[in-house]
Amino acid sequence: MLKITNAKLYDWIMLKDKEVAGGRKISEDMDKLEKKIKRFEIMEKRITGKIKPDQELVDKGDKMVKDLQKMQEELMKIADGINKKKLEAVPQKMKDEHMALLKEREVLERERNKVALKVQKIKDRIVPLVQKEVKPLLCAERIEQIDMGRFDDIETAKAKDGVVEISTFNRLTDFMNKFK
Repeated sequence: MLKITNAKLYDWIMLKDKEVAGGRKISEDMDKLEKKIKRFEIMEKRITGKIKPDQELVDKGDKMVKDLQKMQEELMKIADGINKKKLEAVPQKMKDEHMALLKEREVLERERNKVALKVQKIKDRIVPLVQKEVKPLLCAERIEQIDMGRFDDIETAKAKDGVVEISTFNRLTDFMNKFK
């Protein structure tokens, strides 16, 4: 364990600890307050659950709901009419061509997804094979370098000129570079 005598650093850490303790105190107070609020809500529900609202208010509310539903239906009819009018302005030939393009895109998307699934299945077979072949080589290749070889890992595997080229990276080196 290292010990540092830096008064400024010590003061900052103490200030942070004091603020954290203050925040925790506020959180505890909030938890206590939440429990009290819950108790009041439960008691209020017990009381209000027994009260029957005035039928006049209930009827008025039901009428307003029906009116709102009618207005919403009318608004939807108006919107449909506007859209229909706009679509009527578009020539049928253009609509047909548009729909044909949309269907063609859908077919291509399905084909692309099929290819992606095949590629993923192939990758699922390749990865274990590459690891099985390369892992022993990684450790053996770098054993003399202060045992850093155990932090080597496979980055990519590419086929080129009848050989598989494996590029590797060192996790420890990457970490040290990021840490800097």
